[in-house]
Amino acid sequence: MILTNKIVKFTRGIFARDRYSAQRQATRLEFCLGSCMKCISAVLNNPNVGGKELKNKGELKDFATNLMGFANNDTKLDIVLSDMFIGGNLLARVQAERRLLAIQRLQETSNQKKTEREGGNRENKANNVEATTDEIAGLKENFRVSLKKWGKRRSVLTLQTSDRGKEYVVIEKDVLSSDSKDDVEVLREATHYSTYAEYVYWHFQLVAVEHFALGKNETRFLLSSDTTWDFIREKFSLTSIGLDESQLIYASFYSGLAATPYAVLVDELKETVVIAIRGTISMEDWVIDLQYVPSPLDKVGRICGFDGEGHHCHKGVLTRAKWLYNDLKKYHILKQLYAEDSPYKEHNLVVVGHSLGGGCAQVLSLLLRSSFPGLKCYAYEPPGCIFDDELCSKAKEWITSIVRGDDVVPRLTQPNLESLRDEFFDVVAQIKVPKIRAFFDVRTPCPDSHLVARNAGMLCPKAQIDRDTLFSEKLRAFRNERAEKNREGIKLYIAGKIIHLVDTTGDETKYVPYWASPYEFNQVVLSKKMLSDHSIPPLVTILKNLNLDETHEVITYQNVMENDGEAEEEVRVFVCFSNPHGKISLLVLVFALVAWITNIWSIQGCKFVYRTTLITSANATIRGYDMSAGMWAYNLRECINPDVCDFDNPDDLQESEFCQPYPLKVNIDVNMKAARAFCSLANFFGFVGVGLVLFSTSMKLKKGTCVALVVTLLISCLFGGLQFLFLQGIMCSVMDDSDRDRTVDATCTLNENGFAAVAAVVLWFIALMGSGVMLYMY
Repeated sequence: MILTNKIVKFTRGIFARDRYSAQRQATRLEFCLGSCMKCISAVLNNPNVGGKELKNKGELKDFATNLMGFANNDTKLDIVLSDMFIGGNLLARVQAERRLLAIQRLQETSNQKKTEREGGNRENKANNVEATTDEIAGLKENFRVSLKKWGKRRSVLTLQTSDRGKEYVVIEKDVLSSDSKDDVEVLREATHYSTYAEYVYWHFQLVAVEHFALGKNETRFLLSSDTTWDFIREKFSLTSIGLDESQLIYASFYSGLAATPYAVLVDELKETVVIAIRGTISMEDWVIDLQYVPSPLDKVGRICGFDGEGHHCHKGVLTRAKWLYNDLKKYHILKQLYAEDSPYKEHNLVVVGHSLGGGCAQVLSLLLRSSFPGLKCYAYEPPGCIFDDELCSKAKEWITSIVRGDDVVPRLTQPNLESLRDEFFDVVAQIKVPKIRAFFDVRTPCPDSHLVARNAGMLCPKAQIDRDTLFSEKLRAFRNERAEKNREGIKLYIAGKIIHLVDTTGDETKYVPYWASPYEFNQVVLSKKMLSDHSIPPLVTILKNLNLDETHEVITYQNVMENDGEAEEEVRVFVCFSNPHGKISLLVLVFALVAWITNIWSIQGCKFVYRTTLITSANATIRGYDMSAGMWAYNLRECINPDVCDFDNPDDLQESEFCQPYPLKVNIDVNMKAARAFCSLANFFGFVGVGLVLFSTSMKLKKGTCVALVVTLLISCLFGGLQFLFLQGIMCSVMDDSDRDRTVDATCTLNENGFAAVAAVVLWFIALMGSGVMLYMY
């Protein structure tokens, strides 16, 4: 028995160790992600969402393995969601501060160069005081000719992150200039073909369905073999969407794990054949995005006729590019377009795409280039991990990539995520205030002029980090483990020449295009525009509005040091139950809410008062029926003993559980109407007051809003008291029944609903006093 127990314990230990290994956790993560995607696809049941090809059989294996390798270690740092929220926001502020200080250095350098130029201009002006306007124009023209002759061009000072992505350096970059024919041509072509990258998402499919007789459930647009070229020009023009000189030749709208929607068109204006590839929309697209591990190109190179020995590219994108290559070959699309009898045989081939489609365009252009040496590729905001370093450099011959601002997609690489994780842990270790204070601080917007002071109040310098804390010890152990596990692997970059569009004004109205390096995108920038900058429609508009002759100046930022003594403007931010007014707002909320609920209950019933009556006639005075009455209804009577019951004898009747609305013949006097109006107004203003008090528990109110709160609660209290005019109404006073020659003398006393109304008025008054305290605190 003892030996059996030991064997069982040993076996459990082995399985337990295996259960919590990174590989097993990656398998479970893969299963959970795949199951979630399949559930979403089944619930939405939308063809555009996709998910039909997700079998949960290894599609997410690479991503799950990388993620577990990225986050899973023997050392647990005990990072919870609140730490992630606070640390992420503080890291964004640290990056913003780093960039702000670098921009100040950039501004100083720019101002220095501007001063030098102005000094030279003043000297030239002094030497040419008598120059005429024509002479000055001639000098300017000669200067422009000299620039072209000497090969000089305009430049811009830009911020580039260092190799580790933890600091900025100022680097001078060449701006696309109207004096350079190559720059003008590249920008003109990139602008022209950006429309295809945008329209391939939806426009081509809509045109095919509405104008080219494609069925709504069909996923492939293919011309018959006997279709003539003249017929194509006449019937399949894209005039309806503004592409007057373009015809749709072929399109596949099916999205799968390998299949990707794309279209083949003829652009007669540019005399090119265009392959436009769609970006990420469906579940399958997201799966392909997450397959970002390097995949060798040796075998593909041998098949497609290029040297892929030792080169790598994005695994998921390569899968899509191979499918595109085979699909074009299967339906002989390019073979027909470039046949001897084709009017398009001399047209150049252009491949374009946005986002994932841009990455597919880059790899497909590599596969097709041996057959089409003059091929060009324009990739708009492509993924940042497409080719290895050497292949990226070679691809400059035919690939141009366009990146806008802080777009996160060209920066999402495994090394960048590793760097972001390390920076996050550094910031968490630097926090020197209680977590709750840091939470409220990061929830408050921080203007640029207060970045340095606010960050200094939350974070200590790295040199002053307490190294003896448990978190610091675990962080050291964690980094030692990562140093052992991290091997120098293959790094992938954005392919080709890169045009980076930088917002020079901060309001997205003016952009300057410059030739960027793939190494500039080695940091994930946490900013408000990191997602919006990836959208294709604004990018198309920006490219169309670019003016290379326009003078671009870097936006001037105020020096942070000059604002140190300036009082920071109070910023109000909504944080649930943060109690910016203190605990008094919670007390006011409790009293106001209970008062409102109590008042509603008091007027809904039919037991506001208990009414007793004496009926006086010429002959005698007798006791009438006693009953309970409310604002809108009265209480019905029922027999105590149904077997022996005299309805004319009040002693044989009792109150029932049912309420009956007043009959129309009952004469409602002014007091009763006023009581009804006041109780309704009390409930309305009470609801408004409760809403304001509830809001005050999560966000600090302005003084005017506090005054409105006090007034609202005062009105609720006042109207709640005025509803007792019911006691002066006809239901509770002497009523002359002249038809029956008698007088009904009614007397009312408060019943359970009436006492509740009194309690509501008292609670309104207490809440009113509390709101007065909140106002006094101002």
